[in-house]
This record gives sequence, C-alpha cells and structure tokens, in this order.
Amino acid sequence: MYPAPFWAAVSLGVDKLMSLFEELKRRNVIRVAIAYAVGAWLLVQGADLILDLVGAEEWVLRAVAGLLALGFIPVVIFAWAFEITPEGIKKEKEVDRTRSITQHTAKKLDYVTIGLLIGAIALVALDRMLPEQGSPPPVGGSEAADQADIAGMAPAHPCAPPSKCIPAQKGSLLQGDGGTAATLPPEKSIAVLPFANRSNQNDDLYFTDGIHDDLLTQLAKIGDLTVISRTSVMEYRDSSKNMKEIAAELNVATILEGGVQKVGNRVRINAQLIEAATDKHLWAETFDRELTAENIFELQSEIARKIVTAVAGQLTPEEEQLLADIPTQNLAAYEAYLRARELFYGANYARSQEAAAQPLLEKAIALDPDYAEAQVLLASIYGQLYWRGIDTSDELLTKYRTMLERAIALNPNSPTALRAQANYHYRVESDYQRSLELLQQAQAAAPGNVDIYGDLGFTLRRLGRWDESIASFQKALQLDPANRFYHGTLLETMGSISQWQAIIDNTVPLADADPDDLDIQLNRAWAQLELTGDLQALKAVFRRMNLVGSSQYVDFSARVHLMLRDADAAIAVLEGPVWKDLLEQGQNLGAYLEQSATAWRLKGDSSRAAGFHEQLVARTDDVMTLGLQDRFYGRLGIAHALARLGRFDEAKAMVEQAEADVPEGRDALLFGTLLELRAMVRALAGDEAGAIEDLKIALRTPAAAPTTAWRLHYHPDWDFFRHNERFNELASPGNMVQEKPL
Repeated sequence: MYPAPFWAAVSLGVDKLMSLFEELKRRNVIRVAIAYAVGAWLLVQGADLILDLVGAEEWVLRAVAGLLALGFIPVVIFAWAFEITPEGIKKEKEVDRTRSITQHTAKKLDYVTIGLLIGAIALVALDRMLPEQGSPPPVGGSEAADQADIAGMAPAHPCAPPSKCIPAQKGSLLQGDGGTAATLPPEKSIAVLPFANRSNQNDDLYFTDGIHDDLLTQLAKIGDLTVISRTSVMEYRDSSKNMKEIAAELNVATILEGGVQKVGNRVRINAQLIEAATDKHLWAETFDRELTAENIFELQSEIARKIVTAVAGQLTPEEEQLLADIPTQNLAAYEAYLRARELFYGANYARSQEAAAQPLLEKAIALDPDYAEAQVLLASIYGQLYWRGIDTSDELLTKYRTMLERAIALNPNSPTALRAQANYHYRVESDYQRSLELLQQAQAAAPGNVDIYGDLGFTLRRLGRWDESIASFQKALQLDPANRFYHGTLLETMGSISQWQAIIDNTVPLADADPDDLDIQLNRAWAQLELTGDLQALKAVFRRMNLVGSSQYVDFSARVHLMLRDADAAIAVLEGPVWKDLLEQGQNLGAYLEQSATAWRLKGDSSRAAGFHEQLVARTDDVMTLGLQDRFYGRLGIAHALARLGRFDEAKAMVEQAEADVPEGRDALLFGTLLELRAMVRALAGDEAGAIEDLKIALRTPAAAPTTAWRLHYHPDWDFFRHNERFNELASPGNMVQEKPL
C-alpha cells in the first residue's frame, strides 16, 4: 500500500490536469487545433491535386506540408494567449471574464470545422473520380483489346520511367499502325523486383542477384506471362517508390518482391506476389531448404509455378519440362558461374570485367564438365572478343566453336544455347538466315526473353526486313523499358530508313534527358539535323551528356565539328580522353585515322593529312584478318585513303574486294555505305558520271549511316566535288529553308 501523501499528490496532479483541460476548452485551444489540422490537411490535398495538374516537382508539395506543420505550434500558442472580443483581438489576461464571448467563438469554430470536413469529403470524392496523372483514358471496345492482343502487351514508352518521357505522338512506331496506345497493363504481367540480401555477408549479394536473375530466366520461358526484364527492374533496388508507382512505370499488373538469406548450409527464400491496383497479396510463401544446387533450381521452378497459379495462368507440357531442368548439381560450379555472370552483365564492353569472368567460367566447367549454361556464357565472351576485333585468330574461333558444340550437345533445346549458336552464325559466318532460324527456335522456347527479341531485331535488319526489325526492338523495349541499348538501337534502325520524325516522337528533348542517355540523344540530334539542317543540336548533346566511347560517339564527336568547318575543335576531340581510351583498348583506330586526316586536310595541312592516310594503308594486312564487318569497313577506309593519295587503281580494287564481301542482298545494313564510298572513290579518280549514279542509288538505299542530302551538303570530304552541278543538286535538301554555311 502506498502512503496517504502519495495519493494526495496523485489527486492534486489529476485536479491540475483537469483544470488545464477545462482552461484549454474555455479558451477554444482544442477547437482551434482541430480546425487547423483539418484545414491544413485539406490544403495539402488540394495542393496535391493542383500541383499534379501543372506538373510541379514533388519538393513543392513537401514544402507546403512542412510550412503548414510548422505553423501548428504558433497557432496553438496564439489561441492560448489571445482571445477574440467585440473590440478585436486582445491578450487573454486583459479580457474581463464576465464579458468574454468564447462560447460564441466556440460555435463559430465548430461551424468552420464542419465546413472543412465537408470540403475534405468532397475533395476525396473528386480525387477518386479523376484519373491518375499519366493514366490514359480507359480502353473501350474490342478494337483496342485486339490491338493489345496483337502487341502481346501494352506498349510502354522506352525511356522509363514515364515521368522522364514525352508521350509517343499519334502514329509513332511505338504505338503501332493504329496510332492508339493500349492503356491497361496485361493481366498476367509481372515485375520481379531485386531481392533483398538478408545474409550477414555483403559478399553474398552476387548469390542473391543470381537467384533473382535465374528466376527471371525461368519466368521468361512461360508464354502466358509478360515478364519485365533485368535492366528495368534493377533500377528499383532500394527504391522509395510504392508498388503502384513502380507498376505504373513498368506497365505491369503484379509485383513480386522477396529476399534471400544464406546461412551456413541453409538457404531461405521468401517471396510475395502483390496485385498492384489493389495492393492485395495474391500469394506469399517462405522456403527454407538445405543449400544445394538442386534445391535452388527446384525452388526457382516452384516459385515460377506458384506465380502462374496465382495469376490464373497456364503452363504447357513443354514449359513444365523446361522448368524442371537442373543446369548443374555442383554448388561450387553454380556459385562460380553466378560470379562470372555478374561480371559479364556489368562489363558493358569493358574487356577487364570480361577477362575477370573468363577464369570463373573455366573453373565452373572444370567442376562440372556438363554445365551447359557456363559453356554458353564462356562462348559469348569468345564471341565478343571476335566481334570487336580484339582476337580474330583461328585459335579463338576453334575454342568458340568447340564450346558451342559442347553446349548444344548437352542441352539442344536450351534457349540460351540456341541464341548463342545464332550469334555465332551472325558474327562469324554472317549467315543471317541461319541466325534467324535459330533465334526463332530460341524464341519459341523462351517467349519472354528480351535479348532474343533484341537479336532478332539485329538479324532482321541485316536481311533488309526493316519493319520487322523495328517491331522486334519495340517488343524488347516493352519487356525492358529502361534498356538504353535497345532504345538507342531502335532509333538507329529508324534512322537507317530515314524515319526521322519517328525518332523525335520517341525521345525526350535534351533538357529533359538523363545525362547517361548519350546515344539516344545523339540519335535525336541526328534526326533534328535531317529534318531542319541544324547542327547546333549535335553540339549541345556533347556539352550536356556524360561522354563514353559508344558507336554514336565515334560517329559524331569529331564529325559535328568537321561539318561546322572547325578543324581545331575536331582535332581536340580526337586527341581527347574518350578517343584515347578507345585507342588504348585497340578499338576504332581506322575511324580515328580517317577523321584525323579529314581534320588536317580541312585545316590546310595536306602533308599531315597524307600521313594519316598512309597509316590507314599500312593497316591493310591487319584488316584482312578481321571478321566480315570490321574487314568491310576497314577496306572502305583504306580505299578512301588510297584515292586521296592518288593511287586510284588500288583504291578501286579495294572497293571491289569490299563489294565481293558484301554484294547486294547479303547485308542490307552495310551495302548502302559501300555505295557512297564507291561514289567518292570514282569522283576522286575523275569518273564524275559514275559517282553521280552511285549517289543517286545511295540516297534511296537504307544503311547503318544512310546517305542523305544534308550529309552530302555538310561533309567536308565532299568539298572537292562541289564544282559539279549535278552533285550540288543531290546535296540540296528539300527541307533547306536557306543556304547553310559550308
């Protein structure tokens, strides 16, 4: 029992609290606080609606909410210290209690609060009736549904998230022929967010990401699902966005999230599938198994099946068989493969990371000689070495073929093995028809694999099937909307067939662009040049964007200054850090020598220009050992150099060799380039009529870098031919408003 003084103290404290509460009521402090809170909430909600409509930045709304929160304390203090009287506002202690009108003020505050509550209810109702920002109107009628079925999924703008994009304009290629974009995500569409690494070791992140990647691979085999690919979902690692926002940006109906914990010889995987529109959990489960390779693959297959069931999908017998495949029983081999694949994904053509991946794959294969997926990935590294001209030796080609043959023998139905075989025929044999056949088989086995659609796009354009190529790149972007590589390649392909307005329609203005979207913005600036003749857009891209040695950088970084007749600026770029890094990696030497020769000739130093041409000619023996594409471009560069040096017969012979490599009909992407170079050699050798005929054909022939009137009009390599009136007619664009300075 507590002593009596204790209870007396408690009673006194309660009395004081009650007295304080009564005083707060009398002074209307509580009513003011409630009215202020309701009013502030109403203001924030109204501001949210208005700011959404005007497209204001998110910080504006946060600032409004912060200011209102800060205002709460001063308002409460004011209500305590002051009172409204018939004579105006006075300090509370100066008011005669017998003449106080706080009761009347209380009723007015009640009315104000009720009015604010009614306004809040009306605002909530209005918010529910209005569509979310960026949401198109509802789809109606069977025609829209048919279009969505044909596309396989609702077209998503390639430069995700949509907040960074402008809408594709009516009739743009990303919307299809109908010019009307589907509005709802496919019913059985899913984005698998990066799994959380719940292990104690940060080094286990490779393992967590590997489980995530393999699950994506399994899901891509299921034709009844639409699965967003790795590049796009990885952007949401540690994202603060909610599920609805992520689903809207990726245009999916469901989101899978989860985590992986690796402790000792146990692995725990938890996953939950959420319906984005309702935030409803469609399925959730935790798996705890012994850490073996077989258990990991079985878990991935089981999760894939659970997802199909949760979204009321269907699995074919062939898909069941593919899901049941266990690539390796050797856990150490699997972990070595995961580490190598992580390096390969992050390489982005960086030889150092590919080189680091190679011994890990060799280790995986040594541990399990029947590990087909490891052999496929090692073959892919060999293919990259050959394709980029780093190693074109017979020894490498033998290793490349042997590795592929072993992988195909082990698992002839593997979509990754079929794709790797298709890449061999594309890169080494230049047999695009065979490559297409293999890719179609791979697509049937993995209908959701984004890279198969990308490879189809590359192969189809070599065959001159431009519209189908564009459709394949669009499908790749629907599955992987944040993939810069496929977005840039789609735009390049549009440019190859002079679809300049389509490029503009499917890119954002430079001011709104991500600084890493260099190639995308260079394609847009190239399209602006072809539509208007404006070269300044190209210059602006190089000022604003992060610079890397991409193919578009190689094409335009110095050339824009050459077309502006600024030789010193062109030379400064060619001797700058990006080009230096490319040359140190053994890449683009021919382009460097050729553009340097043009710059020094423009500068008036013909002797220095001739020196660069001589260096190009000296590379002849090396060029002859390269693969078809590099050999083709190398021969054209040497032919141009020989013609500039006055060695016309040798130049013509070199063009004939290039033409024998790429006759009309073999490679639609390269043949148009041959026509312009052949025209230049003929013109330099004095065959002006032959040059004009070649240029006429070149101007209507698609190519990787198509011949256009603006290109002929601006490029200093053609300055020697500007005395020819027929050439000047060809080099006068139909959209030229006034003569541009040369």
